[in-house]
Amino acid sequence: MNKFKIMALSLFVGVLGTSCADMLDDNVSSDKSKGITAETGLPTIVYYAAQTNYDHAEYYIYLSQCLTTTGKSATGAYGYKSGWEFLTMNRHPQWRRHFYDIGRNVNELMTNADNVGSPNYKLIARAVRLMSTQLTTDAFGDMPLSNAYKSNSPTYDTQESIYAWMLNECDQLAADFENPEYTQAPGNQNITKKIDRVYAGDLNKWKGLVYAMKARLLLRNIPNVNTSAATCDAIIAAADKAIQIWQADPMYGTFFGSEPRYNFDGGTQQQNCPWSESQPVINAWESRANLLTDAVPSKFMLADIMGVFSQDDAANAGKFVARRGYADDPRAALLFTPRTGPTSATNDASTIKLRWLENNIGVPNSKFTKNAYPNLFTGAYAGSTDAYVPLFTMEELYFIKAEAYYWKGDKTKACELAKEATRANIERHLEAFQKAHPEVMYPGNMTASGYVKLDARDKDGDFTKSKYYWDAIVDAFLDDATMPEKDENGKNNPQRVRGVTDPATKGNHHWFFNPSEFSLSDLMEMKYVAMYMQPEQWTDMRRYHYSNNRNNHGVGANQEIVYPKLRRPYNLYSPYWIDGLTDAQKENTWIQRINYDPETEEKYNKNELERLGAYKNFEWLRKPMIWAEEAGVRSSLTGK
Repeated sequence: MNKFKIMALSLFVGVLGTSCADMLDDNVSSDKSKGITAETGLPTIVYYAAQTNYDHAEYYIYLSQCLTTTGKSATGAYGYKSGWEFLTMNRHPQWRRHFYDIGRNVNELMTNADNVGSPNYKLIARAVRLMSTQLTTDAFGDMPLSNAYKSNSPTYDTQESIYAWMLNECDQLAADFENPEYTQAPGNQNITKKIDRVYAGDLNKWKGLVYAMKARLLLRNIPNVNTSAATCDAIIAAADKAIQIWQADPMYGTFFGSEPRYNFDGGTQQQNCPWSESQPVINAWESRANLLTDAVPSKFMLADIMGVFSQDDAANAGKFVARRGYADDPRAALLFTPRTGPTSATNDASTIKLRWLENNIGVPNSKFTKNAYPNLFTGAYAGSTDAYVPLFTMEELYFIKAEAYYWKGDKTKACELAKEATRANIERHLEAFQKAHPEVMYPGNMTASGYVKLDARDKDGDFTKSKYYWDAIVDAFLDDATMPEKDENGKNNPQRVRGVTDPATKGNHHWFFNPSEFSLSDLMEMKYVAMYMQPEQWTDMRRYHYSNNRNNHGVGANQEIVYPKLRRPYNLYSPYWIDGLTDAQKENTWIQRINYDPETEEKYNKNELERLGAYKNFEWLRKPMIWAEEAGVRSSLTGK
């Protein structure tokens, strides 16, 4: 293939496909194209399926106010981490990932699969393309679809028509995955683990992803488009089909089943998980390293939701409480590692704590360096170079069902599902902690020399007492349970773990899973934590209009506030987010989408951007997606 001199939307130049070995080679030229076979193309597509999930989540974890930095600038190279000044950013990797790295490779693979009579490749490639299309339109809105690869300057399809295509593709793909003409075609080549690192060619499990995607897409009806019982039932049915398929094979345990995980081996560059401390970058300019070395947990995540202990006591806020941990939510100790820093803004004495910051507010003073804030290279996704990126999590499916049941009026069932998903999410991250810290197994106090056991009475590789207390911590969070006075042997339990609502507990005194008071806020804030490092975290927040106590944006018939203590970041870029707005307008003015990739669209498809009103227009960033418009504006995702 000749080298193109013009890169236009969806007609990028570069490697159309590589072998698995080449895929992990950092020295691939982005201007050289190779003809590929289906066998060599699929590893590339599956790899980029994981990478695009990372690309989106890496932006969204800041846009959803989950993480921040120690800075407070209104502008910067990464607008999503600072004051939302997006229009001077150079490139958004999500755009290229979809239209080039996935889209072009899928097109090439499908042609070659037809040539060799092996349609099993096509089914997997279409499932990845479906997922990538959803991620991309939910980031940018309108985009090319019907004629994306037919010209250098294709027109943009409306988001309604893209949703119509995706929902139709879900149904068509599900049918094709059950059609023996495709699944049992005589020419189907054997797809091994080397070719498909997620499922080794197991088409039934890939079909599970199609149903999971359908459930996610249908959920976009809630709360603004269609909350009817029929819609809720359709959401539940699609989620159930995915759950049944994946849980039929306990590849990763009874709950997680065979959810789609891209497992990394560890090694050099792209052999490492993109969230890990190796901070790999794909072909230099076309990706972003995770930069978790500069990230800080937000007050909203760590204090307001997870309930870090002693928040109102500056000297003790974020300190370990013996046999209890660092927060109401046990995951605080699994996702964030405490570090040494000043005791408080007025006390420079060093102490180890879990610290946090308001978004883009900056540090209290110069004594608070970034190393005073938690280490974020922990948990299931960032805890090791050989961790994994899930294409879809089982917890998300359970929360999708929970949300549908909630809107259907069955809050009891919604509470049960949310609690089950949260329990599993704790286990997911505990497994990663135990892999990293086999000497303690359960997070106790962090000291200068490392973690100590949760219960110091454990000796010689026995963790029975630590597990006993860990289970009590989990029960206190999930069930508001208080440890009995005596253990099963009749001995007194020292420093009993008490339920989260007990006045003696130092957290927020909020029980998220109270079946008699279970709220929409309880459901969505627990999903928010479970979606840590997952793209849906920001999507959910946009669906619910960033509902909080400051903008007073109630949702549903009961006008429920969804994220009560959420607030806009400090030091937003004034020309976009402050100037000319009343106080009430400011509170309701949030980032809703990413501007189109400046490196391609502004240069080669300017006319389309001007037609949409998106060309260098900051107000475009405020325009809600079709599923985030006010309730009643539309009655269908596929048309008004």
